[in-house]
Amino acid sequence: MTYSTYLHLDELLSLQHPLTPSDQQDVHDSERLFIVVHQASETLLSQVLTDLRHIEADRCTSQCFAHRVDRATRLIHALEGQLSLLHNTLRRTDFLLFRDRFGSASGLQSTQFRELFTLTERLTRRDVAHRSVTELEHLMRLRAAVQDWRRTHIKLVAHMIGDLPGSGNTSGIEYLARQLDGPAPGDAAAAAGPRTRS
Repeated sequence: MTYSTYLHLDELLSLQHPLTPSDQQDVHDSERLFIVVHQASETLLSQVLTDLRHIEADRCTSQCFAHRVDRATRLIHALEGQLSLLHNTLRRTDFLLFRDRFGSASGLQSTQFRELFTLTERLTRRDVAHRSVTELEHLMRLRAAVQDWRRTHIKLVAHMIGDLPGSGNTSGIEYLARQLDGPAPGDAAAAAGPRTRS
């Protein structure tokens, strides 16, 4: 066993396929950055969901509960940091040059973000009757982290597309702002955006 084989690095590092031709080097590499950050976000998000599913299934002692909620919260803060990373490293001009290349692909289609919003809603609003005060405090920090992520997402979308429509047949910024406090039942996917296309 080696570091590379343990992490399946050959496979992992072969999964970035920008649609911008490589002879447009700057835009091609900016699109690659966009892909890398979104793939990393989905990977981190998979761990958040692992922890929240464990909690929702009532498999935790109090200590396990606190540990897993806190870990999920810190990971969501890391996801928010990835949005800030895009804001600070992806030029808007480059983004607008490759945005149309991915057609109807949209973060609205992220099943993991949809599940995150749904689970957070259930755990922090509908599943509180049998929670201790300490557990509720942990859950409120989780909810706040998700809200912070969503606000940072809106800022990133505003920076990248301004008043342009969102890719998921939405109004873009206006739509995301309406979704900030949580999607309506059956509309949870709408809040995800592609994190920069809305």
